[in-house]
Amino acid sequence: MSVLKKSLTTIAVTGALLGGTFATPAAAADPNTCPKGKFCGWSGTNRTGTRTVYSEAPGCYPLDHIARSVSNQTSYTLAFWKVTLGCGTGTKLVTLKPGTYANDPGSANGVEIFG
Repeated sequence: MSVLKKSLTTIAVTGALLGGTFATPAAAADPNTCPKGKFCGWSGTNRTGTRTVYSEAPGCYPLDHIARSVSNQTSYTLAFWKVTLGCGTGTKLVTLKPGTYANDPGSANGVEIFG
């Protein structure tokens, strides 16, 4: 192999390796998305404001913060509630199938996860 060809090969390999090292997937850096396998709630509508990421098993749970927009990236169906007295009481705001979101369902403070 000629010195020139060897040098060009080395530069190409180094460039590819460095390019991969510094590349960050857009979805991982975007605060308006929800990681796969999780569900998320945002303080603002249209997936804006502060994002809270949740990882729960089937059941009923209060949310840590009021969610004014939500995303379901789990394998479960989720129902978001404005809870008054406990799980499944109050106003059901939206039911989300896996891989869906709602930009303005209301002010959710609880979630029901169906297994």
